[in-house]
This record gives sequence, structure tokens and C-alpha cells, in this order.
Amino acid sequence: MNLLLTPFLWFKKEFIPFRTLDRYLFLDFFKTFIGTLIMLTSMIVIYKFTDVMKYLVSSKVNQVHVYLHVLYSLPSMVDQVVAPALMFSVCFVIGQFSVNKELVAMMVAGVSFIRIITPILFFGISMWLIMTLFGQTVVIPANKQAQIEYSIMAKGSNRLIDFVYQLHIKGKKGFYYVYWIDEKDNTVKGGFNYIEITPDGHPTYTVSSQKAKFIPSPHSWVLYDAEEIRFNENLELVSRIKYPEKTYDFPEDLAYFSKPIRNPEEMNFFELADEIQSRITKGIPFRNVIIQQHMAFAMPLMSFVVVTLGALAGAITKRSAGVASLGLTIAVVLLYYILNSTAKTLAENGALPIWIGMWMTPVIFTSAAYFLYRRMNI
Repeated sequence: MNLLLTPFLWFKKEFIPFRTLDRYLFLDFFKTFIGTLIMLTSMIVIYKFTDVMKYLVSSKVNQVHVYLHVLYSLPSMVDQVVAPALMFSVCFVIGQFSVNKELVAMMVAGVSFIRIITPILFFGISMWLIMTLFGQTVVIPANKQAQIEYSIMAKGSNRLIDFVYQLHIKGKKGFYYVYWIDEKDNTVKGGFNYIEITPDGHPTYTVSSQKAKFIPSPHSWVLYDAEEIRFNENLELVSRIKYPEKTYDFPEDLAYFSKPIRNPEEMNFFELADEIQSRITKGIPFRNVIIQQHMAFAMPLMSFVVVTLGALAGAITKRSAGVASLGLTIAVVLLYYILNSTAKTLAENGALPIWIGMWMTPVIFTSAAYFLYRRMNI
């Protein structure tokens, strides 16, 4: 029991209350982080607004949807710049302390380098947890609303969006092949084809029509100019009948076809689990959904990784901390995203196991930080 309590007792002894040294270093870092976060977010907001400005002129819908789209996109922007802001801030502050010899003075006074940066490391771990929760509860719902507003803007500019054409998909009892979906009219136009399959894999009947209308209440489908072909157990033709109009009770509704594949980046962890089951039912590949489940936790870990690397890199800075911090931030963040994107692509294509693909980059960078620390004489 005492062994379990040791870390907490050490933390209480060292950091409660905060020492002058910790307040001096951490507050300097925190102010730099907040300022950098605001600056980077503002730059992305300006770019985003410039990108959608064309809808202010061309869209026939209320222009408030343009502003709402930018507003709902704001949490995602913050999520994107937290890691670079952390990297720059810790590298800049520790670099300044190193250039001004304050870091040396602290260590000469008997305070180890790890003890000096411990508050920042704890902040990095906290940001990992905070950004994971923030992504699940704020970013994802906001992204959904941003996409809705974007759809309204795009459709107001006479652009095709959320368009489904020639879709082959598995249902609960059979397979569908549909053409163009008119959501306003609850109708599939250009062709609607269905084949019902028994549990042992034998077809019982097929039906094809030029148009099919979904009736929400009672749940039913009305097929026009339909041709129905039925088979017996030996797959012999039993009947072939044409109907000007006939009603069927297919279990799927129109939304099943109009949005067959949801964007995994717009789903939280629990919705991703449901989406996997839905795609299994529909016969749609779901490997990218599993990858997104891992990304929900692996990507926010970047906050801790860059804080660790930034602290070590700042400690060995021998020149202008601002220039060095900016260069290191760009290099590390860019390399991190490149390696993570490459590993993700390999995992999606099956070239790497999902676990390895999604956690490889954090492990590599954490190992690099440990190796750098062991090589440093601090």
C-alpha cells in the first residue's frame, strides 16, 4: 500500500503548494502557450473564412450559415494547433532559460533537470487527457454541425453534395442496387433493384423497377413499373410478373441508402462501435473505422510527446530561442504528421496491423525523447 502511495506523497511534498521556481517557469510557459494558441487559431480562422467567402456572394441561402460554419469549425481548429503551440511554447521557454543561463543556475543549486520540467510534463499528460475528452465531446459534435452548415451553403450555390449514385449495398435480408436518390421526394430514381437471400444463401426472388418511393408511415416501399421474378429451392423460375405499381415491406429506409457510409471523423468512440456493426451488416469495409477508434486516443498523445521533445530540445539551445524553437516546432510537428499519416495509410491498406500503425509514431517519438535525454549530460 505504501508503495502505491509513494508517487502521490512525493507529488504532494514537491508541488503542494507550488514553489517559487515552479510558478516562475510554469507561468512563463503557460502564458506563452495561450498566446501561441490564440495566434495560430486566429490564422486558421482567417484562412477558413477566406476559403468560404465565395459562399457569401454565390449562395442563395441566408449568409448566417457561412458564419455558423466557421464558428462550428473553431473547435477543430483549436484541436489542430494545440500540439504545435505546446511544442513551440515549451521549446521557447526552456530555450530562453538555457540561453540566459538560468537553467544552469537552477541545476547548480541542486535541482535536477527532470525536476525543473516536471510541472510542464504533468501539463503535457493532462493535455493528452483533456484533448481526448475535448475531441470526443466538443470537436466531433461541432464537426457534424459544421458539415450540416457546409451542405446548406453548397446546395445554395447549386453544387452537388451528399450525392448517391449507383450504390450496391447489403441489407438485412438481401442486396440492393440503387441509382440516384432524391431525398426531397423520398424517391430512388433511375433504377431500384433488390434480391432477397435466404439464411443459407439462396435467392428467393428479385425485383427491379424504374422508380421506388419510400413511405415512412407505415414503413413501406412503393415500386413503379416493377418486374418480380421468383425462384424455388432448386433455383428454378417459378414466376415472372410485371406490376405498374406494387408495395413492398423492405426493412431498410431511404436514409440507409442516402448515407450508407458515415464519416468516421464525425463520430465519437461509442458511435464508431455502432458504425462497425452497421458496416458489417451492410457488407461495407470497416477497417478505417477501427483505425479512427485508435486515433481517438493515439493522436492526442502528441501533446505529451511534443512537450517532452520540446523541453529536451530547448535545454540544448545555444542561440536565439525564438528562431530555434520555431524551426524545431515546424520540423518535429511536420515529421510527426508525415510518419503518422504514412502509418495510418499502411494500416488502412492492411500493410500493417492496426495497433502497430496507429501507435508506432508516438512510440518512435517517445523513444527518441528518452534516447536524447540519456545522451544529454543534464
